[in-house]
Amino acid sequence: MTQTLSDRDRDLLFGAGPVQPGDAVVHFEHGLASYDGETELEVEGVTQRLAVFVYRNGGKLMLPAIEGRDFWPYGAPAGDVTLDRLDAGDWIARRDEMIAELRDHAGHLLEEHRARHAHDARPLRPDEAAMTRFAETFPHEETEDQARAIAATLADLARDVPMNRLVIGDVGFGKTEIAVRAAAACILAGHQVAMAAPTTVLARQHFDGMRSRLKEIGAEVVELSRLSSASESAEARARIASGEARMVVGTSALLSEEIAFDNLALVIVDEEQKFGREQKAALSALAPGCHLLGMTATPIPRSLAAAEVGLLDVSVLAEPPKARRPVETRIAAPSDDLLREAVTEEVARGGQVYVVAPRIEGLERIDARLDALDGISHAVAHGQLSEAELETQTLAFAEGRVDVLLSTAIVENGLDNPRANTMVVYDAELFGLSQLHQLRGRIGRSDLQAKMLLLTGLDLHDEESGAVARLKTFTGISGLGGGFRISRADRDLRGFGALDGDEQSGQVSRLGIGLYRHILREHLSTEAEDA
Repeated sequence: MTQTLSDRDRDLLFGAGPVQPGDAVVHFEHGLASYDGETELEVEGVTQRLAVFVYRNGGKLMLPAIEGRDFWPYGAPAGDVTLDRLDAGDWIARRDEMIAELRDHAGHLLEEHRARHAHDARPLRPDEAAMTRFAETFPHEETEDQARAIAATLADLARDVPMNRLVIGDVGFGKTEIAVRAAAACILAGHQVAMAAPTTVLARQHFDGMRSRLKEIGAEVVELSRLSSASESAEARARIASGEARMVVGTSALLSEEIAFDNLALVIVDEEQKFGREQKAALSALAPGCHLLGMTATPIPRSLAAAEVGLLDVSVLAEPPKARRPVETRIAAPSDDLLREAVTEEVARGGQVYVVAPRIEGLERIDARLDALDGISHAVAHGQLSEAELETQTLAFAEGRVDVLLSTAIVENGLDNPRANTMVVYDAELFGLSQLHQLRGRIGRSDLQAKMLLLTGLDLHDEESGAVARLKTFTGISGLGGGFRISRADRDLRGFGALDGDEQSGQVSRLGIGLYRHILREHLSTEAEDA
């Protein structure tokens, strides 16, 4: 465990820096209270510093101010929540019920951590001059956040302790370059790299990108996914086993028992929130003691909890690349003229357009409208297509063979197409804040001004409408780096989400995620004492 979270990163990830008077806090023994600051009290000649908590029934509690041991920030002003009553007994019953549900999850996380550290890692120390030459092939200027993340990652790789680092950053903020540098360091140190992505289209994009960058150091990169033919896959597996291929990029196909590595030392997992717990555990176990690097724009609660207690090292990219511009975002009523204008203007400047609707049944009417646009070609993508059809349609757009991709929200993660700089979203009120933000991240990846048009039939003057408020919140956070603020706003509205990223595992409340971190700390403290 090499890193502790800075106040800046803690605030970005959890929405709560140091506790301030008036904040809601959760005390392990006494429940949800308003933090009333600190006071000093002299007892038998000894001055003690005490934290003051105020409860719903006016009860006041003063306890030794040991920050982070027995109480933690709830992440909201006390006036926005219903506080517990002091000594009423309700909190203990709720707390113990939540703890019982969370202990198994915490146990699995700790078992995985212990299993990874049961083996020493291979220290990866590439030639510094070679790494410097490779870094100079990056066609952009590094942000300060990128530079810090690269330095931290390379330092981790040089140790004999297995790296477990998660790079968290807004869409388009340069997470992939961290992976590229890590892969180059591993290969230059004489070892192999495996990179997993949740979809075949994203795996293909990473394959193309890694192959292009790593050719600078003469490294062969192969691909394993459904886009590879049987003969191509067999050839790739053979080259991986012999060590001729220094890197493999693929989907969960990397977990096939038919794959044998020559000297794998680094596993990279993109969109790590899209992989289940068992899949991630299997990826990290592809080689004993291998280093692990994850990337995400939307970390799951389990990862956040692991980061806060030190089981997972984190690099946060919150600084936009210098060439990026905020996406111009506006709300309007549905109109065929607006659709025509948005599409034809973008295509006229050599770009491409996403047109997104929340439901498959809504695509047909939009499909007909796009058919009516002269000289405009389009593809359609949604979840009821076969995997082969879906890949064909999305690749046609990603490779620039059609002007418009009409789809459901399945495009919210993964597609990286710098030619696409306009997005039209129908029935925008049916999307959540984080979904809209992920969609917006698909555009604006070039030096052109990107535009997002949110179409809704709602009355935008209806101050009672939560959907209208959500859309206005979204358009109000249109600046670069707003992803963390949007994630927090969405979390406030809908909760933390599923603990493992798997919706079947149930949703986690603010209270639950705090208790989960408390359980992990308790286990770690006990282990440290035993050691």
